[in-house]
Amino acid sequence: MAWVVAYFENGGSPATGLTPLLKIRAIDSGSLVVEDIPMAEVSNGFYRFDFTTYDITKDYVMLADGVILSNSDRYLEGATGEYGNISNNIYLMSDNVDYRVLLMKKLAENKLELLNNTQDNWVLYDNDGTTPLLVFDVSDVNGEAIMQATSMASKRSKAEEG
Repeated sequence: MAWVVAYFENGGSPATGLTPLLKIRAIDSGSLVVEDIPMAEVSNGFYRFDFTTYDITKDYVMLADGVILSNSDRYLEGATGEYGNISNNIYLMSDNVDYRVLLMKKLAENKLELLNNTQDNWVLYDNDGTTPLLVFDVSDVNGEAIMQATSMASKRSKAEEG
């Protein structure tokens, strides 16, 4: 589960009693995954949305509209991914930790494989140990897929030596 959290002000004070509308767009497809869904008031100007369809492998842009607020206070934006920290007035929290922390935890704890001389040869699996979470090429300076030496098997992949 993930939560989108926004803090609205009205003339420098916490804005309460609003029903902000949230739009979330997937960056890879450009499609709206959440369209004008009301955010619930938490307290003291904070509002939240339970983003049940959140996918940690995708990047999103978000726009919250305070509707009745003046233009300078009305809109808040946010983004996930590489450029998410540049201009975030909306935050995405997942399982009570920032989604990037969750991804780092998965990198440290989950099954990791470096496949021999194939495309998409680096695979990080999700908690179930079978669903690929991240897949990409690891290559040498010549662009050739890296061969994993059988004597240097990855501990996480449990690769067989041979």
